[in-house]
Amino acid sequence: MSAVAEELVEIVDGLPADKAREVVDFARFLKQQAGDLEWERIISDARPRPKLNAFVAGALRQGKSEPLDTNEL
Repeated sequence: MSAVAEELVEIVDGLPADKAREVVDFARFLKQQAGDLEWERIISDARPRPKLNAFVAGALRQGKSEPLDTNEL
């Protein structure tokens, strides 16, 4: 375990349960934001994606589709 993780465990262990839960929730929030930033980087990348473009063009040629009816699965 890293020194940062050990420090965090020590801090959380010293907190009341409700405050410890807040720390965990905040850590999850930060982790999600990091993932969101990675997707933003991927989406804003200007490199050509011919396979993706071909897939999208094919899907658009098929026209509109109906939403999935879970009762028909």
